[in-house]
Amino acid sequence: MKATFTTDDPTEIKRLSKAIDMAFAIWEIVHNGWRDFKHTDYDYEPAWDKINEILREQNIDIDDLIE
Repeated sequence: MKATFTTDDPTEIKRLSKAIDMAFAIWEIVHNGWRDFKHTDYDYEPAWDKINEILREQNIDIDDLIE
């Protein structure tokens, strides 16, 4: 695949170049991050509920991004 973007905005360039890394990081957080807390006294479920709520509000299906 080849895509061409034209911009003079350095922040936009950084965001576009890191988008796939961010998608993989979010996927890892959603699907595996909770495992670090599974056998602890920390109640991780409210945090994971909030993460999923934010993803829904932003209309992001993380599984749709990583295939």
